[in-house]
Amino acid sequence: MKNLKIIWSVRSECGPEREKNEDAVYPEIGGNNTLPFKAAVCDGLGGHAKGEVASKIATSTMKSAENNIKKIIQDANIKITEYQDTNLDSKGMGTTMTGIIIDENGLMEIGHVGDSRCYILTDRNLVKLTEDQNVPGYQNVLKQALGTKEKLDIQKIDFQLSEGDVVFLCTDGLYNELGEEYLKKRLQEGVSADTLVGEALLQKPKDNVSGIVINVVSK
Repeated sequence: MKNLKIIWSVRSECGPEREKNEDAVYPEIGGNNTLPFKAAVCDGLGGHAKGEVASKIATSTMKSAENNIKKIIQDANIKITEYQDTNLDSKGMGTTMTGIIIDENGLMEIGHVGDSRCYILTDRNLVKLTEDQNVPGYQNVLKQALGTKEKLDIQKIDFQLSEGDVVFLCTDGLYNELGEEYLKKRLQEGVSADTLVGEALLQKPKDNVSGIVINVVSK
């Protein structure tokens, strides 16, 4: 499987009803590269102090040399908690985090907390790999988020990628505006994250909108 490389696109925008973009993405610009590769989307908790700081701390942790996605998320949680200890105006801040590491053999390791999502388009099927961690009956209330508790129950998934697969990471501001059938159709057509986020913004969303589209191709 060492003959794989990836081409990715990324976009994160402030929603029309928001004062600031509390989402954060890693990497922040698109490109193409050989493996290994890391990526993440984080959605700072709206209505909480410093949600945009929490999400940026989380994505910056992806830059570390650590290659265990659960450990990266745990480290991000510690950093966000420590920031609150020394910045009293940030008490209560938090963020979702859905991060991936793809190794040189195309094995994707996913770590997930909150309600951002990781999808895989494979064999013309769109599969949601992550589980939304919302309180039943309350779509906007999370069971957990980075920065809000010392120990997180991190969902961990492994998925073997093949040539032609498309990985899609997004925040709820995107998937709430564009249904899964539409996402499947557009990803099959080779859509970029820039275009998808633009299409979600046309719906006048209440939230910020972020997405990363990762195409797995042969070298």
